[in-house]
Amino acid sequence: MVSKKPSLEEFDATVREAFAFLGRCGFQEVAAPSHRRHDPFQIWFCAGDRFVVVSGEGHGTMASVMLEHGGRALSEIDLVPANERPGPIRGQHHRTQLKQLRDAARRLERHGGDFPAGDIMRFLMLAKPLPPYKQPPD
Repeated sequence: MVSKKPSLEEFDATVREAFAFLGRCGFQEVAAPSHRRHDPFQIWFCAGDRFVVVSGEGHGTMASVMLEHGGRALSEIDLVPANERPGPIRGQHHRTQLKQLRDAARRLERHGGDFPAGDIMRFLMLAKPLPPYKQPPD
């Protein structure tokens, strides 16, 4: 069974609903930086100099949530204790992109609330530098 790929409207609505909790921490939806606007299936949330970047990938089959600050990035899954991370799922196509987005939002709220709340210590210990293609042009 191949799952239906979400429309841009379905993607946007799901992201805004699932990540609404970020608003309690002062995050607001913002436009992606001009050098990273190539894909419409992404929504950026910003609070000060912290960003949560929610992206649809794999032509509607996958999703990612990246935390960014100070030229560094970390996937939300890296804030989840290893023993609580979802394992590999056979038949990954049964987990739709929209379900993946909702699951990632729940994980971030439950296990990564320190970053949205402004405590970036754990983020700084785990984050890696942004790859060159994601860095702003000189």
